Formats: sequence, structure tokens, C-alpha cells
Amino acid sequence: MNAAHDAIPFATLEQAAEWYAVLRSGKVADEERRRWAAWLAADDANRQAWARVESIGQGVSFAKDAPEAASSALVAANQLRQRRKMLKTLTLAAITGGLGWQLSRQDELRATIAGLMATHRTGVGESNRLRLADGTQLWLNTHTAVDDRYDAKQRQLVLHHGEILIETHTDAQQPSRPFVVHSRQGSMRALGTRFEVRQFDDHTRLGVSEGRVEVMPLGASSPHIIEAGQEVRFSRHAISPADRLPPARQAWTHGMLIAQDLPLAQFLAELSRYRHGHLGCDPAVADLRVVGGFPLRDTDQALAMLEAALPVRAHAVMPWWVTVKPWQNYRTFRFPFSRVARKAE
Repeated sequence: MNAAHDAIPFATLEQAAEWYAVLRSGKVADEERRRWAAWLAADDANRQAWARVESIGQGVSFAKDAPEAASSALVAANQLRQRRKMLKTLTLAAITGGLGWQLSRQDELRATIAGLMATHRTGVGESNRLRLADGTQLWLNTHTAVDDRYDAKQRQLVLHHGEILIETHTDAQQPSRPFVVHSRQGSMRALGTRFEVRQFDDHTRLGVSEGRVEVMPLGASSPHIIEAGQEVRFSRHAISPADRLPPARQAWTHGMLIAQDLPLAQFLAELSRYRHGHLGCDPAVADLRVVGGFPLRDTDQALAMLEAALPVRAHAVMPWWVTVKPWQNYRTFRFPFSRVARKAE
């Protein structure tokens, strides 16, 4: 979640989602429209929440419509047009608003533009495994964009957004070529290894399961060596002390999310990466602890498992707006599109 989203009160976001569902229902009375307009005008937070819900709804609509195109050629052409349109829009935004942007937002904009044209990409909820030209194996997690740039001197990957797992291979063509992964905050040189890299908005996380990796933040004067079994986070100028690499960190490559005494809010934030739309958590249950293995390829099933294990319910005012709330005098119904809860009569 971004900072702007976090600043909107939970209750206000939920109200905005419920109003959105009412207005899109096709059965709206004039009195309801007047009440919605009054709610919208009453507070700036209401307007921010409404804009947030609208943007998510439009994004989900586009993501779900694209696969229904008549042929793969039409899909490819449509995606290319969308990327070009997005590129023009983002470039214009950078020109007109760039002077007032913070550095992190500029980095995010550049990464978004580059990611639209990246060599390898996955959508939300997708993953992919492939073999690069030198034999290196590369796994891409959900919503990931990465470029591979090989030349006579170096083997390079550029991670624009998302998460990757790399298992390097001996370079038979040019044994002296280093293998380097670049993120927004720095570079990571493999020293014969298997490692995972995830790009966050303001830092990079690196976990090494085999071998060693040399990390060089962009603003640092000397590199750091990260050993097998260690995990670090680094910004442009600093690197955290090494922690023990969680044993289940790479479970996503097998389509699983392993929770080991994880707060519910943190668990849902992670699960939300694998589904379109909004997956929220009521603050009343945010600190409940989650333990177990959950499927990433069927997040509705993961939520059903959560309901069976904890005193919570997954409530959907729309198929793409789901909030996990305390269970209290509710009964659940299964609709074709989602799991929806309604108050018992």
C-alpha cells in the first residue's frame, strides 16, 4: 500500500466502497444520489477515498476485460496501444509535475514506464519460470517486470518492480562475465549463488540461500558481502544488519504463502499482491496471528481457509473490494464471483 492510501481512515474507505457499490447497482433513487453527494462534499478524506475506490475499480475492469479479446493477436495489439498511451500519460506527468516530486516518486515513475516495455513481465496473480541465454534460471513472482541485458562484458538483470528468484549458471560462453542485478537502490553481484530480490517503493530486499552476493547501494563507497542464509534490506545510502533468511521466503515459487505467526494485517497485505482489487483488514482484527500454508493461485480459497481458522469473515461489497472483519452474527453466502457476507436477519 502507498502512503496516500494508508492516510485515508479505514472506515472512510469502507464507506466509499459501499457508496460505489450502490451507485453501480443500476437501482439508485434520487434520494440516495443526494445523500452520496452530501457525503462526498462533507470531507476531503471522503473525496480521497472515493477517488481511490474509483481508480481500483477502473484498473480491475481493464485487467479482466483484456483476456476476453477475440484472439491473441488482438490482445497483443491492445496491450501495446495501452502501454503507448500509458507511456505518453506518464511522460507528460513527469514533465508537468516533475519539479515538485520527491526522488522516490520519480524513481517509481521511471520504473513504471520501463516496466511497461520490460523483457519479462507477469501480471497480478501470475508467476513464471524461465531459462536465460547463459543457462541461469529466473523465477518471476506476481506483478513483476525485469529486463535482461547481456553483452560481451556483463550479464545484467534490471528489476523494475516485483520479485525475482535467481539461480545462476556457469557462463560457458564468457566465464569472466559477472552476473549483476540492478534495483532502484543499488546493484547485487552474484558470487555463484541462488538468491531472491524484491523491490519495494523505498528499498530493496535481498535474501541469499546459496553462495554469496556482493551488494553496492547507489550512494555507498564500498560493497557488502551477504552470505548464504542471510537477508538484508538496503536503501540508496544504507544497508540493514543481516537477518536470518526465513525458511519459507521462497515458497511463492511453489504457489504457496507460508505464514509463521504472522499478524493478520501483514498476512493480508502479502496475499493482496496476488489478486486484483482491494483486500483490506479491519483494525479490530489486525493483530490476530496467522499460521499455516495458503494457496496463492486461489486467493478466495485462502480467504475461506482463513475464515475456518480465525474468528473473521471475508466481506465483499463488490467482487474486487474485500475486507476481513470480525465474525459476529454473520452468515456467509457463496456467489459465483466471490465470497460475500451479509448480516443475519
